[in-house]
Amino acid sequence: MVRQLKWRFLGIAIPVLLIGGIGWGSDIFIFRKHLQPDLLIRHRIYVHVIWLTYLLAVLVPPGSPPRPISPNAQLAKISTFCRKCNAIKPPRAHHCRICNTCILRMDHHCPWTNNCVGHRNLLHFIRFLLSVVIGTSSVFWNLCGRVRVLWEARHQPIYDDDVSLPEIIATIVFTPVSFFVIFTVGLLTIRTMWNLCENVTLIETWERERVDGQIRRGRLPPVEFPYDLGGPYDNLLAALGPVWRWLLPWTEPPGDGMHFDTNEDADPNTPWPPADPDEIPVYQYVERQMPPIVSNRSSTTGSVSGFPAPYFNERAARSTQLQDGYDTIESEPDDDADPNTYWRRDKWQSWEGERLEDFGVDVDAELYHRRQESDDDIDGDGENVPLGIVKRKLVGIGGRRIEEDIEGRN
Repeated sequence: MVRQLKWRFLGIAIPVLLIGGIGWGSDIFIFRKHLQPDLLIRHRIYVHVIWLTYLLAVLVPPGSPPRPISPNAQLAKISTFCRKCNAIKPPRAHHCRICNTCILRMDHHCPWTNNCVGHRNLLHFIRFLLSVVIGTSSVFWNLCGRVRVLWEARHQPIYDDDVSLPEIIATIVFTPVSFFVIFTVGLLTIRTMWNLCENVTLIETWERERVDGQIRRGRLPPVEFPYDLGGPYDNLLAALGPVWRWLLPWTEPPGDGMHFDTNEDADPNTPWPPADPDEIPVYQYVERQMPPIVSNRSSTTGSVSGFPAPYFNERAARSTQLQDGYDTIESEPDDDADPNTYWRRDKWQSWEGERLEDFGVDVDAELYHRRQESDDDIDGDGENVPLGIVKRKLVGIGGRRIEEDIEGRN
């Protein structure tokens, strides 16, 4: 489960203490005296590799969209808009509330590197995880060997030259700590590799669970996740590049972080995740809600903020077709919560209790004005909508009426 730390400096301090303590502490107090030379050299190589991969995971930026961005026709169809950057947001990009910028192919903001895991540093992050698991497993194995020796020598006097009090204390401390590191980092490594085999990010696993729940309840039409190319090997190649580059410390994933291969079942003209039924589509937000800031309609081209007008019209038509069926579909969750708030991206929790903001995403940059602000507000006359409670009648399946309290805003 991903959680952001209240004190961000701990995200760097704790890994540094663990790497230095387990790696160098076990070397100084235990291994230097008892390990064979070849095993000691291997241990020190592991420690240096962990330090190198950690520094790269911390220092290499995840990658941000170029500003200004001029999308081609296909990219414009599936791009969205960032309210914080006031700019086009490519597919799979998100605005990080900690880094305060849009991140290409954002996986999550890692508190232990104080850096986002994105397009450019994904391989560095994976190398760090694998090096920690492999290196710490080697330390744990050697420590278990010393535990066995110490147990067999438990009746010997403490002043024996082969057994010292600092070694006993170091063994007692580092053995459970190294196991804890293997267990926790190992779980994260398994989860990350599993996601890579499906070509999905941590944020997208959260989105898929939320979208699938809405599809089951009829709030959204069936939609395929577009980036799963079928097999684990194909997905790994798409996410990480050729196999020979995976272990080279200076390599990065292929591509520009804005264009991605999709499967045959995906709609190439529809962004993912799909917009919620009660969200204003991005083209309406750009055109009507923020004309002084980002709406630069040309009288000759009819484009808005880099989006060619024909693709706005196509997306508007698709949105209208989908929206026609929403008011006749029952969409209440099991706990009778208001569906317009239960499924909202800033409210919904996964089965693990994770919220979108737990991954570092700036939720305010991801949301547009709600449809519940009234139809007049959607049409662009939002300044005249007073504060208060608007009663809306929704007709469900079989004529059932659902009465919802929807708070209006200026």
